[in-house]
Amino acid sequence: GVEDAFFGAFFIGIVGLGIFGADSFKDVEKLMPAMATSLLPAWLAGIFISGAIAAMMSTADSQILVVTSAVSEDIYHKVLGREPGEKTLVWISRGTTLALGIVAIVLALTTKDLVFSMVSYAWGGLGASFGPAIVLALYWKRLNGAGVIAGLLTGSLTTIVWKNVEVLQKEVPERLVGYVLAFVMTIAVTLVTTGNSKAGAPADAS
Repeated sequence: GVEDAFFGAFFIGIVGLGIFGADSFKDVEKLMPAMATSLLPAWLAGIFISGAIAAMMSTADSQILVVTSAVSEDIYHKVLGREPGEKTLVWISRGTTLALGIVAIVLALTTKDLVFSMVSYAWGGLGASFGPAIVLALYWKRLNGAGVIAGLLTGSLTTIVWKNVEVLQKEVPERLVGYVLAFVMTIAVTLVTTGNSKAGAPADAS
């Protein structure tokens, strides 16, 4: 499960530190392949490395499919109000998949960040955007749509801005700041809009 993955990653790092020493890799994400090739027979090392790559590819293609579905179904169909035929949806999906693939290749070839840093950035933004809304939706009945939208915008924008301002990013992680601000903004906007709607409601005739 998830716990096994975390413990596995932790112990790979500890064992790799003991075998290779500190600062042996400029890219620490190459530790696992290096350990596999140095400790295992070539055929078995190939299987382990292929398994890791397969897991990465599975996650990547799932994310591409999610974005493709969002573009073709949610944006084109629901937001823009279009009623495309099945063939049109297929071509939109293919075009979106191709465009995302090209962007991913360009990023992979040009970025200097580690995969861990990029994934942490992405998931930090997702957590800060959707986390407060999900938690409050479960435990606070007064939550409304305006509060949710305010939280989504605050979490995503705060994460992007905070991550790209070096002074801020060094002081406090963007994941924490984005989540806290989004949580506060979701509650504040909900209270304000709920109060305005009650104030503007007609008085009870009785």
